[in-house]
Amino acid sequence: MDPIRVALVGAAETGLIPPGSTILLAVSGGADSMALLYGAAEAAKEIGWRLSVAHVHHGWRPKEGDRDLAFVADHARRLEIPFFSRRVDARRAAKELGLSPEAGARQVRYRALAEMAAESGAAIVATAHQHEDAVESHVLARERQGGLAALAGPRESRADGVVRPLLSVSRSEILQFLAERGIAFRRDATNGDLRLARNRVRRTLAQLRESPGGEDSLRAMALEIARLGVERRLLETEYEARIAPAARIDTEGIVIGAALLAGSSEELQRLSLARLAGPFARPGKPPMTGRERERLLALLAAGGDFRFEAGRRIRFERRGEMLSIRPRAPGPVYDSPDRNSRRDKKREVGP
Repeated sequence: MDPIRVALVGAAETGLIPPGSTILLAVSGGADSMALLYGAAEAAKEIGWRLSVAHVHHGWRPKEGDRDLAFVADHARRLEIPFFSRRVDARRAAKELGLSPEAGARQVRYRALAEMAAESGAAIVATAHQHEDAVESHVLARERQGGLAALAGPRESRADGVVRPLLSVSRSEILQFLAERGIAFRRDATNGDLRLARNRVRRTLAQLRESPGGEDSLRAMALEIARLGVERRLLETEYEARIAPAARIDTEGIVIGAALLAGSSEELQRLSLARLAGPFARPGKPPMTGRERERLLALLAAGGDFRFEAGRRIRFERRGEMLSIRPRAPGPVYDSPDRNSRRDKKREVGP
């Protein structure tokens, strides 16, 4: 049994994509997504999946994008699978949201996929992220000082119904699957644009693979990602059991016991701060930078009152035993200290 089929049958057996599921396949036309499309079409016959195909035209390469859309629509027609598409303006979205081109495209892509999932009646959206994508995400997270959640790479499943059943499959295995079946795929010209962070990482990893000992280094990295994935699952379980129930929503934001956070492991603190502040972050952006997150950990460990603002958007304030997390109110970045109150004892810290 080929690795694509092993991964998809395994997804059914583990409950990632249960038998009988209604699935929307996110298909760009590239090699990875074409392998997902044809692999799922083969597996669906015995597993009982009901499939639809979704394609997002990002507007980056208008003419090439039109050809990609027509290519995917044609393959969906050949397989007799319902086809859905959306045209979006990723560049405009990135500019309006203050995001990188990659982050802007990701933001509008998942929004469009959610719309098409609702339209098609699919409870699950399957994307074609594969093994090399996980390695690239790990390297990017290291560069950006990401915590455990980011270092462990893409999740196999997300809370919004997105699943990634091919994370154990390599790029070479995908190309072999396509070659054996004579399945064509589209090549995205932007993959060579080194202004995009992921493309730069991809180039670096390709050079590493060709260097002496490079394959050993990549295998060691893959093992590290797998280990971090296990740790992330354990950490998220601990967060749901210990931290989430203790968080209280008030009229302005979230309040939680500061001692509970400070007494947790540093990795649990990192995850908790990101989860609790996440609802107040700008679309497509993390609630804080790695440097801001580490500064918050230091302030919590010190034990005193403080006020800290991440990205001039989210205010973290400790008063006595409680830590509040809320959007910053309009006006000056920091309140003026009142010498007649306890505020003169409070450290006011900015990014």
